Parts: sequence; structure tokens; C-alpha cells
Amino acid sequence: MTTFSSYLRQANLIALKEYLDKQREPVWECELIRVAFVDADLISGSALEMYRWHFVLFHLLYLLVPEYAGSNRYLHIHFMRTCVREYPATGRCRHFDDEIAEFCAAPCQNDGQLCDFHLARIDETGIDRLSDRYFYLDPANFTALSAENAEKFMAGAWKLLQNYEEYRRCLAILDLPEGVSIDVLKKRFRYLARTMHPDITAGNHEEFSRINTAYRNLLSWLSAG
Repeated sequence: MTTFSSYLRQANLIALKEYLDKQREPVWECELIRVAFVDADLISGSALEMYRWHFVLFHLLYLLVPEYAGSNRYLHIHFMRTCVREYPATGRCRHFDDEIAEFCAAPCQNDGQLCDFHLARIDETGIDRLSDRYFYLDPANFTALSAENAEKFMAGAWKLLQNYEEYRRCLAILDLPEGVSIDVLKKRFRYLARTMHPDITAGNHEEFSRINTAYRNLLSWLSAG
């Protein structure tokens, strides 16, 4: 019987950490799986098996977060851009920009952790990241996904990968970060609809049409999984 423990025993955590420490640019999930699990079949494995490798890798990465933090380093976890970065000095903004994989590092008021600009832009995406961490740290979620849902999960990830540049463009239009959940996407669109829709305010039809198209594209990609 396939178990979480059997997958975890195959992990080479030392090799994973050494590989992460050597990288200067963000790395893809598949690269990390090959390093941590030399026997992982990334070519002919089933969708369910792919999901399991993905889950155990992310479980290990989230376990490493406190260890890196103890040496004043931030482990950013993303299926396309995982990387390790030094935290900014005290009094510098700790907002991490997913796109450029760097901290803002602008001066903060009163020794806070965010500059005024990023403090004003805190939204529900922080909750999404917290939710991800708890999801992957719970071994029960390793077996919670059925084979059918694993197929959907992998299909959604593949569809997003195929449209990645357009995905980023649509996020920029709605002023949202990568990894945003469907709930946050819908809340953002509702806000924009209330404040920018031409039928409600003296808005611009062309601009709102662009927003609406971006929203519908994102909803389609995020719902695919």
C-alpha cells in the first residue's frame, strides 16, 4: 500500500537543501523533485503519483521554512519559482515580490515589517499562503485526493502552465499576485465592478471590458484544477 511515510523515506533532504542553497535563480518544481527523489517517474507516472510527489516535496519545503528563517533567510515556495533569499535588514520592507523573486526592502516607518505602500495593499492572499502551508504540512492530505481529482489537479496545473504569460498579464490587469485563490479573485472583481463599471460609475467601457476579459480568463484557468 502506498503511504505518505513510504514516499517521505525516499526523500534526500540533504541534497534538496544543498541544491536550494546553490541556486541564484528560482527553480521549477520538477527540478526539485528530481533532486529530492531520484526514483520519481516524472515521465510515465500517473496523475495521482505526480500529485503525491508534488505533495511530499511541498511538505518538505514547508518544513524547511523555519530552519531557513533561523539563519535569516526566506524560503519562497512556488511550483515554478522556488528560491532562497536573505531577509532585508531591520527597518526594511519584507514584502516579497513573486515576479522578480526579491524583497521590496524600502524603508519602513517605526521599524515595521512593511513599507507604507505595501502595508496599504495587504489583502486576502496572505490568508491563501497560510492555508497552503497548513495544507501541505498535514500528511492526511496526501491521501485525501482521489485519482479522478488528481487528474483534474494536474490538468489544471498544465493548462495554467500553457497560458502562463497570459496568466501573469491578466493578474497585472486586476492588480493581483500569483497564487491567488478563486475566492480572492471574485472579491477583487466584485470590488472593481462596483467602482469601475460604466453602468454604475462614470467608468470607461473599454477599460472595464479589459478587466472583465482578464477576470474570465483567470476564472477559467483556476477552475480547471
